[in-house]
Amino acid sequence: MEEVRFRRRKPAVERRISEIRDDDTRISLIGKAFKVDKMDYTFWLDDGTGVILIESEENVLPSEGQVVRVIGRVIRNEEETHIYGEVVQDFSGADLDALEEIRELERKVLPRVEGIVEFFGGEEI
Repeated sequence: MEEVRFRRRKPAVERRISEIRDDDTRISLIGKAFKVDKMDYTFWLDDGTGVILIESEENVLPSEGQVVRVIGRVIRNEEETHIYGEVVQDFSGADLDALEEIRELERKVLPRVEGIVEFFGGEEI
């Protein structure tokens, strides 16, 4: 019997637009949609730190001004960087202030936790 193998997508890393790194391949962004183009299935996303073009998959487009989370692949060429949005989720009801508090706690606490794991020679589980 032939073994069936599945390819898994690389996990999306949560980023702000200004934090997108050269080695990022899949990311998750939250922001407000604007300049929605129904002909090209694209829109721009503004998260307060920058703006980026989103190319929407499966013809899913947000409304003008709608808060969304986009999970997708980072596409780079000589002229620009944009996102091929694999998932576009409505985040209109999300508490963005609470989300920012969580992000801030993660920035402060996670490096310390990782340092403790390394200090004791343990492995992350």
